[in-house]
Amino acid sequence: MKKVDYKALSIILLVFIIPCFIYYSKYENIRNSIENNSITLFDENKAENKVNALLEENRDKELINNTSYEKFVYLSFKKDEIMTHFVVDIKTGEETTILNYVKEDKKTEFFNKIKELLYLKYPKFIASNLEGEEQILDVELLENELIIYYKGDSVEPKIEDQLLLHVNYNEVKDYLDFTLALDNKYENENGYHYNKNKKTVALTFDDGPNGEKTNRLLNILEENKAHATFFMVGNRMESGRDTILNVLNKGNEIGSHSYSHQNMKRMRLNDVIQGEKKTREIYKSITGKDLLYTRPPYGNITSQIKSNLDTIFINWNLDTEDWLHRDKDKIVNAVLKDIDDGDIILMHDSYDTTVEAVEELLPELYVRGYQVVSVSELATLKNITLEQHHLYYSLKEV
Repeated sequence: MKKVDYKALSIILLVFIIPCFIYYSKYENIRNSIENNSITLFDENKAENKVNALLEENRDKELINNTSYEKFVYLSFKKDEIMTHFVVDIKTGEETTILNYVKEDKKTEFFNKIKELLYLKYPKFIASNLEGEEQILDVELLENELIIYYKGDSVEPKIEDQLLLHVNYNEVKDYLDFTLALDNKYENENGYHYNKNKKTVALTFDDGPNGEKTNRLLNILEENKAHATFFMVGNRMESGRDTILNVLNKGNEIGSHSYSHQNMKRMRLNDVIQGEKKTREIYKSITGKDLLYTRPPYGNITSQIKSNLDTIFINWNLDTEDWLHRDKDKIVNAVLKDIDDGDIILMHDSYDTTVEAVEELLPELYVRGYQVVSVSELATLKNITLEQHHLYYSLKEV
């Protein structure tokens, strides 16, 4: 009987059989993992290769960000003030988008939150056209926030500025599927946070309160992130109590337009003083607040009245003559052809055509870079301290 060569047999086992067993075991583990959805087959070099390729393709730009997260690599570049952003999936090596890392079961909540923040920042005519994932152009990742860039091609009237939204991670941390750096304090963008560096005008309405028309104007102002000053007639205030409170609740302000809308120049001084006193008492009984401003009917006033009434007198420098024309297009054109930074605009909340004009006018002013505010807000933005016994026609910056 031939003797078994155990040494040769060992070599055969080492060279052929054991590697086959190891390969089979490894294959079974991978196959089981795939079946159990615990891993995805991928080339571990793909992500690195894709990142290197993007770095090479954008070598003429400044590299701003190259950060690896749990599931992706984020790159951003800058050239001539233009930013470009790339997201590379670590598993697949494919170029993707940050929106793919919103948790699948949280997508609705995520986009509802983005919608809420959009309407906080922008007027309705803009925000309503930016809703939905399909309107998102790009997403930029920063240390504590993401910036969402929008297409904006469906917004009317057309707006030239890039439309974007800063979203602090605190607002969306529960919806995103990657680790975030959170601020202890933060403040969302708000369309009522007016900017001192932008053109600003004050919108004013005389002869109210006018119930339904005034309330329609308040809704239009709110939809456009605008405020106004309403100069109201004293003998109409008690019947317009609810409207007065609505004006104030929506962030606007109220001034006196005399007690009975008589020409102050033709009145005895004591009657003017008593009328203003009565108007202030009625207003305070409704609101608990004091009236700071007075607009004399027809803009008529005397030096004697100025000296004897403890109030700030506000007239205007841009008259729409809405009471005369009662034509929406003429009212809009009267503003747009002459509008200038620091203007005080005169309108009346008595006419449907004025309401219609304001609805068309506010988006157009926004697109042209104007903020529309109350008289007191305009004074603050222009660094002007309004003084009693003085008459103002406009509020140019000093």
